Amino acid sequence: MKNLEDSNGEQSERPGKLRPSADTFLTVLAQCTPLLAQTALLWYMIAQGRWVFLALLLPGLAGNLALCILTLLRSQSTAKRRQGQRYSPRSRTHDVLELESTCADMTALASLDLPCLESKLFDNNPRPTGKGQHWQSIVHTWLSSLEGATSYQAMIGCGTREDFLIDLAADGPHALVAGTTGSGKSVFLQTWCLSLACSIPPSRLNVVLLDFKGGSGFNLLAGLPHTVGCVNDLDLEQAVRSLAGIRKELKRRETLVAREGVADVKELVSPPPRLLVVIDEFQALRQQLPDYQDDLVRLASQGRSLGMNLIACTQQTMGQVSAQMRANMNLGICLRVRDPVQSKELLGSACAAHISSTNPGQGFCEGGDGIRAFRTCQADNPGGLVAQIAKAASFCGFRPAPPLFSTPLPDTERNGVRGAGYGTCATFQNGHPLVPIGWLDDGVLLHTCRMPIIGNTALIGPMGRGKTTLIGALTQRLLRLLEEMGSKPGDLSKTACIPDSFDLRLSFRKGDAYSSLDLYTRRRQSASSPDPSQLPPPSGAEPSLRKALSSLMTSPGRTSSSPEKSEEPYEGLIWLIDDAQDLLDPMSRQPLAGQVNKALSMDGVAVILAVDSAAAIRRPERFRQRLVFPFGERSVDMACGIPSASLDGPGRPVCTIPGRGLFMSPGQALPIQCFPSDSLGNNP
Repeated sequence: MKNLEDSNGEQSERPGKLRPSADTFLTVLAQCTPLLAQTALLWYMIAQGRWVFLALLLPGLAGNLALCILTLLRSQSTAKRRQGQRYSPRSRTHDVLELESTCADMTALASLDLPCLESKLFDNNPRPTGKGQHWQSIVHTWLSSLEGATSYQAMIGCGTREDFLIDLAADGPHALVAGTTGSGKSVFLQTWCLSLACSIPPSRLNVVLLDFKGGSGFNLLAGLPHTVGCVNDLDLEQAVRSLAGIRKELKRRETLVAREGVADVKELVSPPPRLLVVIDEFQALRQQLPDYQDDLVRLASQGRSLGMNLIACTQQTMGQVSAQMRANMNLGICLRVRDPVQSKELLGSACAAHISSTNPGQGFCEGGDGIRAFRTCQADNPGGLVAQIAKAASFCGFRPAPPLFSTPLPDTERNGVRGAGYGTCATFQNGHPLVPIGWLDDGVLLHTCRMPIIGNTALIGPMGRGKTTLIGALTQRLLRLLEEMGSKPGDLSKTACIPDSFDLRLSFRKGDAYSSLDLYTRRRQSASSPDPSQLPPPSGAEPSLRKALSSLMTSPGRTSSSPEKSEEPYEGLIWLIDDAQDLLDPMSRQPLAGQVNKALSMDGVAVILAVDSAAAIRRPERFRQRLVFPFGERSVDMACGIPSASLDGPGRPVCTIPGRGLFMSPGQALPIQCFPSDSLGNNP
């Protein structure tokens, strides 16, 4: 008993004679000093016979004397009360009994023959299965949960009297987990996530994993069908994207709830899956990415009504979790800690400081209804259990959840973005062509960039960066779109509000002059097509443009005009021009220069031109959108309109990769990777 009392920081002495404290002594001294001065002055006045001054002095003397006596009485009363509280037998008995109960719980849990997680999850299943066939039980549990309200209760391990379960939706909505190194925090988080995944289908629960100790804790969980994102501190750029994705999802759910006029996502007809954000080593995230703490505070304060939960795991809670964030984390879980103050801060008791280092996974949980002791049940084969969950998802036909964030555009090789998207066809939006040209990175996800052909567009960059290739790709896809319009004009005009088609013209350099091709015109039709071998190749990347034109002009049904002449621009014309810098020179003597400048000022004409410098476009306000391929020199890139943040921050364009640039339109400037030249001719 004495040891327990001493461990709680109490003394064994009993109350005796009251002794005044130092602050009481100084207070009385401060009040008695003027009293003594006034008493001396009183005797002086009597000796001198100054009775009038004596009458004025007596009230102040009486007041000081009364204040001094009152201070002494109050100090004695306060000392008695404090001493009575300190040595209250009832208080001491409560603390001792609490520690005795804690020690008894820890001893009982340590002596348990702890079963594995698979045994706790599946042995009592109404549809028992053989070893290695747990996916059938998982399917049965998922289908049962889909019939009614989903329970987010998870099997964690063993308690003192019954199984230890946590219902994050009811007990949380957020949890703070603390424990020193080797206390079993990562195993606890892994068990929690696996238990949830076995009980709830991917259509009802998604998980985001942020591991800031190298990824060792969450590598296996990345294979769960519930996981929509998994990052670690070895790639901070990806970690930044994950936090930006969480912020974007929070905003999306806010908009969804506000639009439907409900207070909680549970009230929606088709609510989104609950999103669980799990952070291991929260203090490392706070140190390495301090500017993103506000996003997590906002998640903690608004996540309950938006179906988003946060589990933050850290070694040290004091000073690492802000008061605003801690106020919204109702569930406190503490494994072994060294400092009793940490345990008291999280649980209100020092019990977690008495856990033995030989019992990892043992801890205490406090959710407002008292402290519960538990011991974590570790999965016998975590990898095999993840495979069983994935098999159950495949059997049920659950589609993989869309990722919350993706990897950025690669910084080494353009082939790293090779894949889906090349075959995407051009279409219409609000009566204007919408042409896919590459992959666009919005800071969270990669999207197919569909460039609207409306107004004027400038392609700016040095030679060899992919401008001519892009001109060829645009030409090819626009002609494919015209071909589809010709094959089923009625259907397209009804579904997309398409006008009476559009005309297409291509101009390119031929030596010191320029040549033009009217590839499609409404006013002059011709059944003959020029021989592609006779087409003058443009300067720069000749093979790419020649390849595009060859594949187009040899197909039947194409119309063309003489390459020697070009008509005046008119409404409904889309004009693509390669190497256009000489045509924009005010002193240019090129025959096409006047027509180009006239087209740039006309409504209803879309001009897409490629130049080798930003200075060549002269009047940037005439270009609604620009695609800039960086030069690699900061001052030149900023003169082209690239924001300094895009040059300094993550995802900055790499000047050595062909086709990598920044797509700038009103209100945004996003990195883009244009489709490589080998995608030409492969469109459906």
